[in-house]
Amino acid sequence: MMKLGITIPFDPFSNSHFKDLVRTADRCGYTEAWSYESFSTDAFSPITAAAMLSDKMRFGSAIVPVFSRPAALIAMSAVTAQQLTGGRYVLGLGISTPNIMQNWMNVPFRKPVTMLRETVEALRAIFRGEKVTMEGKMVRMNGFRLDIAFDNPPPIYIGAQGTQMLRIAGEIGDGLIVNFITPETLPAMLDETRGAMRAAGKDPAKLDVACRIICAVDEDEATVRTMFRRALTAYVTVPQYNKFFKEIGYEKESGVAFDAWAAGDRKKALEAIPDGMVEKIFVFGTPEKCARRLKDYERAGITASALQFSSFAKSPEERRSRVLRAIERLGEAWRSAG
Repeated sequence: MMKLGITIPFDPFSNSHFKDLVRTADRCGYTEAWSYESFSTDAFSPITAAAMLSDKMRFGSAIVPVFSRPAALIAMSAVTAQQLTGGRYVLGLGISTPNIMQNWMNVPFRKPVTMLRETVEALRAIFRGEKVTMEGKMVRMNGFRLDIAFDNPPPIYIGAQGTQMLRIAGEIGDGLIVNFITPETLPAMLDETRGAMRAAGKDPAKLDVACRIICAVDEDEATVRTMFRRALTAYVTVPQYNKFFKEIGYEKESGVAFDAWAAGDRKKALEAIPDGMVEKIFVFGTPEKCARRLKDYERAGITASALQFSSFAKSPEERRSRVLRAIERLGEAWRSAG
């Protein structure tokens, strides 16, 4: 059965309200909590904080960009998270995007596949307790050894979308992280990962697939469609995501939106994203409807979910109230769905 999980943190559960999010999910039977990192919180701090609030949940970072930290620092942070969670931490790695890395972080986005491979190679050696010297094309290290005791290294999952990254995840990863997928197109994606697992001598039946899913429970559906369409347009018009959406069957929609956005026609870009695309990629409606749709994800091969609950109420207080209620009601509907 797919494990039900949440995304941590997100608006409006910042500051002292963070504990309400984690404790409510924990009480309602959610067994996963996954952080993220783009332009708000970092990937590690929420995990270590949440570990103090739940002794049952598994925690993961989805994802830590390999460009924004040296491999030694990623190892230090990951092992710290693994210690504080009592061995319940998953290190999710990915390449991010040129916009985030170059424009926001001032880090050159070069040879992303090489950077990912070499970072994983370095991390594996560090996690084995070795004194690591490495002269790679992208990763260089001279005599680093982790000076901290830990029982087991965290597993390394790979965030992937396109065919190449899906196969790399199967080859070098301990699991896979996906987002913005549809249950209808996921099986073909997983075939790529499982094929690479077989080639690497791994058992494809053991593939663990975590998926971030943006959802809205018991929110006004007209508002939800409008807001989710805006959010989706923001991703469709990014080159890397645009390519991915074309690969999963939205070639015309993605092409029109991208070209319109590049031409400065925001209205046309938004209008290029049809209701059907929004309905396939996001989960919204009554708790029962959302639970049924999540079952589609389960049948398609998702084994762990990271639900990011959305509310469009005007005040932070009302948004918090609605989300906590949504977490509880969706948990009940999920259990009833079997």
